[in-house]
Amino acid sequence: MNLFWGARLAQDLRDVQNQIEKDAQVARQQRMITTETNDLRNEVERLCLLNQAMWELICSKLGLTDADLEKKAQEVDLRDGKLDGKMTTHPVRCPQCGRVSNSRLKKCMYCNMEFEGSAFG
Repeated sequence: MNLFWGARLAQDLRDVQNQIEKDAQVARQQRMITTETNDLRNEVERLCLLNQAMWELICSKLGLTDADLEKKAQEVDLRDGKLDGKMTTHPVRCPQCGRVSNSRLKKCMYCNMEFEGSAFG
């Protein structure tokens, strides 16, 4: 009877060790996700600050208004056919191989030809 009890105890100990390792891995992943989220939040806040500063410079130099900005934003938003506050990607045909690639890519995913175009994708 003691032999079976000892084997069961050893298995229980291995199970607990495995669970501790899994919990530690989950905790590491959660810390990594939290760090990445905080980094992205900081980057977005910095970009918002720079965007506001740039807009204020443009307004002071060119005499534009917030209404001008809103009008242009709607115009850009409608380029994909939907007024949804998003810039949707669209397919682009490669001039070299003729295959279709995503417009956010800077080169053809099939032949690696560099695409020319807007700096914004």
